[in-house]
Formats: sequence, structure tokens, C-alpha cells
Amino acid sequence: MMALLQSLPPSAQEIADVIGRERTLYLIGQLPRSGSRKWRVNLYVPKRVNPDHPLVRMIGWDDANRLVDEFGGMILQPSNCNFLHREFRNREVRRLRDEGWSISAIADAVEISARQVFYLLADASSD
Repeated sequence: MMALLQSLPPSAQEIADVIGRERTLYLIGQLPRSGSRKWRVNLYVPKRVNPDHPLVRMIGWDDANRLVDEFGGMILQPSNCNFLHREFRNREVRRLRDEGWSISAIADAVEISARQVFYLLADASSD
């Protein structure tokens, strides 16, 4: 059985060790993708932040300063952690179907096509 909280990749875990898992995933979700390497995002951590710095606006003063203390002056490229979102979405698709939702209603709820829902459910039934 799959663990509910899957491990983060080391590139994201180093940030989570400083500000926590939930804040790390939130931060990564706010960052732009890195050119041709869509599995990575870029995060420049300045040596100092002021209250209106984008990093402070994203995660708050305390967490931004924790990152500055640990990584100030560095460019981090953590994994985008999309696999965590996909696993959550796939579990939700199966849960909603078990509750009797139609394929089109599930598709609307999780914002994917009905065809994707159909294939996810077909793949899950073959396990």
C-alpha cells in the first residue's frame, strides 16, 4: 500500500528541513518553471530580504528569513513535485467514483478530461 505522505526528492527536502513540508510544497507551487527542464523550478534566495520582497510575500517573513539564514545568496533548483499532485488527483478520482460520481462530474471536479478520468479508472481496475 502506498504511503500517504510520499518522500520529497532531496532537492525539495533540503528546503523542507528548514521551513517544513507544507510550506515547501506551497513555495514550489508558486515558482516559475526552469526553461527546458520542466521538472525543476528556480529559487534565488537573497542574502537579505525586506518586507516587500517576493519571497516574503510568498511564504511570510519568518520562513523567508529561515531560508536566507540557510541558503542566502544561492540559487536552488528543487523538483517541481508534480508527482505528488498527480497521486493525490488519482486517489481523488477513485474516491469520487467509489462515491458514485459520474465520469464527467469527476472530470469537472479534478479539472481533467473525461477521457483521462476513464483511463485512470481503467488503469486502477487492472491493478
